[in-house]
Amino acid sequence: MRISFSTLVGIAIGFGLFAFAVWSGTQNYAIFWSASSLLLVLGGTLAAAMISYEGRYVWKALGTLTQVIVPTQVSPKVLYEDVRQIIDWGRIGARDGLRGLETEFSKLPKPKHKDSFLQHCIKLMLAGYKEDNLRGKLETAMNTTYERNMVQATILNTMANIAPGFGMIGTLVGLIIMLSELDGGTGNLGAGLAIALITTLYGIILAQLVFKPASRKAEQKEQMLRFRNQLTIDAFLLLVNRANSFEIQDHLNSYLDPSVQFNRATRDDT
Repeated sequence: MRISFSTLVGIAIGFGLFAFAVWSGTQNYAIFWSASSLLLVLGGTLAAAMISYEGRYVWKALGTLTQVIVPTQVSPKVLYEDVRQIIDWGRIGARDGLRGLETEFSKLPKPKHKDSFLQHCIKLMLAGYKEDNLRGKLETAMNTTYERNMVQATILNTMANIAPGFGMIGTLVGLIIMLSELDGGTGNLGAGLAIALITTLYGIILAQLVFKPASRKAEQKEQMLRFRNQLTIDAFLLLVNRANSFEIQDHLNSYLDPSVQFNRATRDDT
């Protein structure tokens, strides 16, 4: 499994700075640990999410947390290879028509996921739909896939907004307990106040270094996947119209960084 090293660096810096602040400020590190406070923030945040959303989507969102260090499958290299392959398909389609493309499609490796968008495009194209009909069906598939997958990012963002609130709840609970014991003297007031504030600290850390970054990462992955799917839709519409490889190249180059745009088609392909 590939790992996003930039994400690991970000995690290390974020938690490292917090650890350094604790290490340089006190030698009593134990005061920053409270299992009950952490349980209150995590449990309360999860409970609120379960109330707000269907449980199966909440579990999917929690699963997304484990994927935060996995880089997106859509990269400049992937887009480059997509355009290269489609230009070659354009040559075959212009020369041999739908039958030739069907032969080429059969050579593709089986997708890892049965709902592969590319396979869906191939299936609808071979079904014989015309351009406008095909465009509508593919754009509907792209948009619904995007909206469905964005639910996880929305839930994680909601949890990021909820966590500091439960941190404050924990602090208020701690303050109430602490104030109720003031009759016994004020000797332990400072230590009690520090413990009461830990839940707020936990809530902010979980929000800013866990839930919110994971939400943004999931959102970015889905946006990049949608970008690739839009490229695929444009490509298949060009193939349906039996556009030559030069026209396909000029159109799909707009999806690529100028430094890696294609120049493999020639005017002889028109």
